[in-house]
Amino acid sequence: MPYCKGFYYLPLVLLSMLGMLSHKVVATEPKHVGFYFDQDMFLPLVNEDRDYTMGVAMEFVVQENANDPTLSLLDSQLKRLGEALGAHDPDEKIHRSYLIGSVNFTPEDLSSEAAQFDDRPYASVVFLANKRMYADDDRAVGIEAQVGILGTYIAREVQTALHQAWRGATGDDEPVDPKGWHHQISTGGEPTLRLRFAYAERLRDLSIKKRFDLAWTGDINLGYQTNASLGLSARAGLLNSRFWSIPYDPINRGNFLPSYSGKELYAWAAYRSRLVGYDALLQGQFRNSEVTFSSSDLNRLVHEAGIGITGSLDGYQVTLSANMKTAELNRGKADRTHWWGGTYLVIPF
Repeated sequence: MPYCKGFYYLPLVLLSMLGMLSHKVVATEPKHVGFYFDQDMFLPLVNEDRDYTMGVAMEFVVQENANDPTLSLLDSQLKRLGEALGAHDPDEKIHRSYLIGSVNFTPEDLSSEAAQFDDRPYASVVFLANKRMYADDDRAVGIEAQVGILGTYIAREVQTALHQAWRGATGDDEPVDPKGWHHQISTGGEPTLRLRFAYAERLRDLSIKKRFDLAWTGDINLGYQTNASLGLSARAGLLNSRFWSIPYDPINRGNFLPSYSGKELYAWAAYRSRLVGYDALLQGQFRNSEVTFSSSDLNRLVHEAGIGITGSLDGYQVTLSANMKTAELNRGKADRTHWWGGTYLVIPF
């Protein structure tokens, strides 16, 4: 069957992941693993089951010396890039992670089997991201490489299973099973990649030690999503971790790497204004896609925001968040703001 072609790439992805994670890690601090889940059903008052409908990821994090051995070819190249950018300091700690995840997008009408040319296309990416962060108390520089596959049918199977489970638990007729995944971007599977540079700086004059901090943030993405952003982030409460560990949008483009600090409980808020150049999840990539939008249909300026509450104790961390993004397209039904919730858990291992 045509939709199975995307699964042919999965053994290669899994072998790459195992190879990257199997090398010996010389860590100077405890290792952590994060489990992240974004879902629009987490916000029932504004849930529309559309646009960024679900994201799921697992992240392995270690803190090491700058001269500890690299874990993979990706990590080695990121280290060289950090050195070229002047971010690498042999005497500092390096925060390093691998993240395995998937993000998934749908139009509003899930019951239709026909192509919907007036709404955003179905789209999904299964990916592996390697991140290196060079940071101190006041500044953080992040470099991330992501390799993935567009157009598999994993998203369809997971979404269908979740909808069936919800109907079984509630006795309702909705949400319906999605019928249009065969119209998704790069149906059948296509490799893709993205490189990201992120920067954050704490505004010291406006921060209060262990009670409140405010930072400005920025990033540049190159690849299947090409864009740049500027924003602000703030935390208030009992703080024992560094400002850059704020758990905003860890699956997509957050500055987040988990905290190793002790007990804390804080509320946080973040905002970004993003200038968009290209988005394969809307415009398609190299492979022909049935439903795509042209460059003129993109909103070049998109606003993103989130609020949440985070608690940490003995290396464990739990976050609940609410997030929004303004319309990415200026045509048809897709010209709308979207909301979703996030639940994130970090544990030591």
